[in-house]
Amino acid sequence: MLIIPNNAFASEITISAQSAVVMDAYTKTVLFRKEADIKRAVASTTKIMTCLIACESKRLNEKVKITNEMLLGCEGSLIYLKEGDVITLYDLVCGAMIASGNDAANAIAYYLSGGIEEFAGLMNLKAKEFGMNSTEFVTPSGLDEKNNHSTAFDMALLASEAVLNKELLEIASKKSAEITINNKKQTIYNHNKLLSYSDDYIGIKTGFTKKAGRCLISAYNFGGSIIVCVTLSASDDWNDHKTLVNFAKKCYKDINQMDVLKINTVGADKNSVEGRCELSVKALGKVEVKRYYYPFAYAPINKGDKLGKEEIYINKKLMKTADITANEDVKIWQTMK
Repeated sequence: MLIIPNNAFASEITISAQSAVVMDAYTKTVLFRKEADIKRAVASTTKIMTCLIACESKRLNEKVKITNEMLLGCEGSLIYLKEGDVITLYDLVCGAMIASGNDAANAIAYYLSGGIEEFAGLMNLKAKEFGMNSTEFVTPSGLDEKNNHSTAFDMALLASEAVLNKELLEIASKKSAEITINNKKQTIYNHNKLLSYSDDYIGIKTGFTKKAGRCLISAYNFGGSIIVCVTLSASDDWNDHKTLVNFAKKCYKDINQMDVLKINTVGADKNSVEGRCELSVKALGKVEVKRYYYPFAYAPINKGDKLGKEEIYINKKLMKTADITANEDVKIWQTMK
């Protein structure tokens, strides 16, 4: 059973965005929508797909030599790559996600697929896989060319997949990063002001073109769940996202679970040791908990020692892990002399 707010409650929200969606990343539940299916230009938020494909390639440690072809037509935000530069694919992803470098996005496309059109085809195949049925990617950067477009709903689907990729989320959550070009280090800075507003904001991408207006996709860590917010063509996007997150928080349930179990002991002065595990999360829907521990624990055991773990899953995706720890001391058994 999923918790979905009624329209009357949702209609009380006032935001500047022309289109918006709030979605729970684990369940894909839509918590709020406004003109969610209208096709719009999405500017540099397009780079989420570009960088997700790069992270999924498992080639991030490879070195890329920049060619003139990679740089043709690059304008706007750049990390100022030059022909002949050598940079890792990982640092290109940082350059695209953090500094929104259009040259970095193009270089990723050429390196992985040999060209812009070929890479756009890969982007669109991945979009269909995610259920993004109203999206057509034309460029890896999101520049306004040949009707590169999506919708707020589709971009929420993309962001919900992207935040579950640990490498991409780690990069997107950085306020700044040090990248290396030709063995020379330089610092790049994230345009996402929400990262400085609260540590609970963990990404994901800003965007702007004259056609698209201000676009913003954010991810907010709420007790283990991730709230994804998408706003397109918004004059006050930073405040829009704060408003939307505050609304979304009201849709979640508190789940607090304390498990106590007995685990048999070996070589101890007691037959068993008491283990405990406490889990506390904010979640939508039914939660599945899986428990893992060895059938025996060997003495000596100190209070607080790890005996196993419990994992929380939502929609079969791992949400949170907590240790099962000993709740008492157990000594080694000694024979009488």
